[in-house]
Amino acid sequence: MKVFKTLVKILILLAAAVYLVIAVTKISTVDERDECRGLDIQILDEQQTGFINENEVRELLVAKKLFPEGKAMNGINLAQLESVLVVSPYIDKSLCYKTAEQTVMIKVTPRIPVLHVLNTAGEDFYIDNKGGVMPRGHHTIDLPVVTGNVQRATAGPLYASFGNLLAKDKYWRERIEEIHVTSKGELELTPHAGQHTILLGDTSDLAEKLYRMKVFYAEGLPKAGWNRYSTINVKYANQVICTKAN
Repeated sequence: MKVFKTLVKILILLAAAVYLVIAVTKISTVDERDECRGLDIQILDEQQTGFINENEVRELLVAKKLFPEGKAMNGINLAQLESVLVVSPYIDKSLCYKTAEQTVMIKVTPRIPVLHVLNTAGEDFYIDNKGGVMPRGHHTIDLPVVTGNVQRATAGPLYASFGNLLAKDKYWRERIEEIHVTSKGELELTPHAGQHTILLGDTSDLAEKLYRMKVFYAEGLPKAGWNRYSTINVKYANQVICTKAN
């Protein structure tokens, strides 16, 4: 009985080994001179921004005369495909590889916008989560809006961290109507509720400033009334300074 079981195990292992040899041989004997039979594009958009889609990737490759379908597999430069794709202002990363089925797989990771900028110069653009600037194009997405004295060249380094903070903070994301940057570079928030403006000052310690404001919203304003103050100042550490409305 033991001999029989041992024999069965050996036969199973032999069968698995034969299968692996056949599979590897099939992959290794793909003729690189054959034409590419298809293109599979995956958009890895976990945030569902919708800033890039399959058709736009195809159109980009066609425009650059790099569309792989119909070309010989050995004539398809994967590194070139990847480098062309990441030139797009809406693509963060791309990964391209060939499959055993004579197709090309393209996986695209889009850039993630966190703030929408409408500055005094009339420019309209987005700031992404890594501090890059993205053109508006035909894309629209519901994000906190930044207005005022915002310079395109420095917008990402200055405000991306604030955008990331808001992206993770549903409480403030739902309450802020506008972020205005004054001529001095200070931030002023216009909330959806109330007639007041929140003065944040510069971009330092924003999480702590918003925490103080959140506590004041929970404990102070319900007693004083939402329309009692014109400004609420949290610029300075451990302070909430209110100015009464006229």
